[in-house]
Amino acid sequence: MAKAADILIVLTYVMVAVVAALGFDYLGLMSTASAWMMGAIVFIVAGMAHSAAARTAERSAMENEIQQLRAANLALAEEFEAAQERLDEIADALRTESVERDNALVHEVRVLEDLVRRVGETPVDVRGSSGTEASGQVDIETVRDALQSNRVDLYLQPVVTLPQRRTAFYEGYTRLRDATGRIITPSTFIEAAEQAGLMTEVDNLLLFRCVQIVRKLTGQDRKVAIFCNISLNSLSDETFFPTFLDFIRSHRQLASSLIFEISQRAFDERDAIAARNMARMVDFGFRFSVDQVTNVNMDLEAMQRAGVRFVKITGERLLTALDEHQTIAGYPAGDIAPQDLAAIFARAGLDLIAERVEDEATVVEVLELDVAFGQGHLFGTPRQVKDEALEAEGPTEISLVG
Repeated sequence: MAKAADILIVLTYVMVAVVAALGFDYLGLMSTASAWMMGAIVFIVAGMAHSAAARTAERSAMENEIQQLRAANLALAEEFEAAQERLDEIADALRTESVERDNALVHEVRVLEDLVRRVGETPVDVRGSSGTEASGQVDIETVRDALQSNRVDLYLQPVVTLPQRRTAFYEGYTRLRDATGRIITPSTFIEAAEQAGLMTEVDNLLLFRCVQIVRKLTGQDRKVAIFCNISLNSLSDETFFPTFLDFIRSHRQLASSLIFEISQRAFDERDAIAARNMARMVDFGFRFSVDQVTNVNMDLEAMQRAGVRFVKITGERLLTALDEHQTIAGYPAGDIAPQDLAAIFARAGLDLIAERVEDEATVVEVLELDVAFGQGHLFGTPRQVKDEALEAEGPTEISLVG
């Protein structure tokens, strides 16, 4: 296309030169030879003018290309600088995260070591009057050895939706093992710890262990929240709780996955220190559950203000309260339609869970109360979390033994 245009331009200039020569000759302005000479001059001048114009256009186009290249180079340099700044920010964030993780780990280990030391150093004197050693001595030493050797297992029991029976939550239980692998039942080590005056230390250590294990599991599978028991001893312990509070504050991302559970008796008997500590945990986004309910005429508004979001009552206790026309949450049972019972709790921002459901007959009666959640051996017994689920570094599902 470019060659064709050049040929057309040359032909145009030739025609102009011929017309000019013929004109000069026809008008008699000069001799024929001079006229054709003048036509040649016109052709040469036109060609030079075209060449100059073409070079000017080429120069302008080249300058435009150079400007575009400079602009592109500048934009590329700016993008490279922005990418470098982003890489520096990521590197700084990773270094900060690593330092924070290391500091959190050091803090966690120190808290754990301090708790184990307190269990190990507390003097025990449970000898009988005859000088023989009481049976509690052996038990507490076994408990100490299990705690110091990290033989603490987590058992999970499902809390299911009703009537679908899909797992919505888990409740976590800690269990100790002796050196032979035998499970130490709570009734055994609690009695021994109480005799030795170590109940506060054992409560705190088991709570801390439970949160450690739950943190590992929920860090890998955040779809299911876990109820973790907390004692009044732990909430009121001014030595332990500030450090524990620092620990959960640094792991506040678990707030949606951890629900701390306290008994109704502990909730009603909590002192100002325990109430303040509960409020601080709520400030970090954590929720509470109240279980072991014996008095159904509870103050739901007070519970809601304290950060309680779940109430667990046995199915049998709920049915008894309705059948005997007992007052429930300030409402005479005779004034409550069975299907409205759960709604009374819901209006206060509380989810009602029917626990210790053991047979299908109880399920049928609980469903008539429109209770949304159930827990009990009928839906699943507590099962131990497999060791590999706790040791795995990558994402893993909650894997249970049995």
